[in-house]
Amino acid sequence: MTFRSIFLVACFGLLSADGFSQTSTTSAGQGGLVLDRGWQTPIQGGSATIKDLGVLLSPFARPSINTDAVPNLEIYQGITYLMPLEEAQSKLGLAQKVTSKNKVVCPGFPKDSFFHYAFDGNFEGHFNKLYIVTDRADQVVAIQLVSESPKIGSNDAPYSPTDWHAYNFINSRTKATKRLWIEHKLYYPYRSTWQEYRTSPSSHRDVGNLNIIRIDTLLLNPDLTSSGYRGSNWKALEAVRLYLPKPIMELILHCTNLPKR
Repeated sequence: MTFRSIFLVACFGLLSADGFSQTSTTSAGQGGLVLDRGWQTPIQGGSATIKDLGVLLSPFARPSINTDAVPNLEIYQGITYLMPLEEAQSKLGLAQKVTSKNKVVCPGFPKDSFFHYAFDGNFEGHFNKLYIVTDRADQVVAIQLVSESPKIGSNDAPYSPTDWHAYNFINSRTKATKRLWIEHKLYYPYRSTWQEYRTSPSSHRDVGNLNIIRIDTLLLNPDLTSSGYRGSNWKALEAVRLYLPKPIMELILHCTNLPKR
């Protein structure tokens, strides 16, 4: 290796085949979560998205840095937390070749640490894309489903305006105009099904002890009536379903509380 090569590696790190540096990483050890060395660097801007994440996740977790493995924590259909990407692909029957690796740049997520791989297909009946989200070592940390042309009944959409800003955290998408509405619904596993989380019922189980949640999101054009409510000709624009394990919820909440630069 020439002196120039040594200098470039020292300054910038070696690049993998996909173009992402592999030298600036930190891990809890073999089998743990692998993050970029600068993962706690706050991302400038994105305060509305950070607020959304804090409101959504705070009932289920507290800010924490836990990079240890959590054996047998299932995220989605047999996919467990920190399972290698190739094993997850095989488990889900995703035969298509991975063609792109994209960084998760959403404010509130650990900086330069998470990536997503997209797969086309038919998932859970009406989602046309599945995203496997990984850490820097290509270990699974979350699963997201997306329907780009959702067909959802009117009962699944709100009747009055909502105050959410972000509707797709993995792809870092936010509504471009106040005219659009976003609806988030939270679910947690209960017995053999998913139970919707509501703040009012006193009979709620202790959601702080959960290991996984599901966030169902709908972006819609409400066709506003003169009184400001959703009209009869409203349109669903995108539906998203995010499966998020507790260690990642804790990490995100830690990042949302980092001091601004």
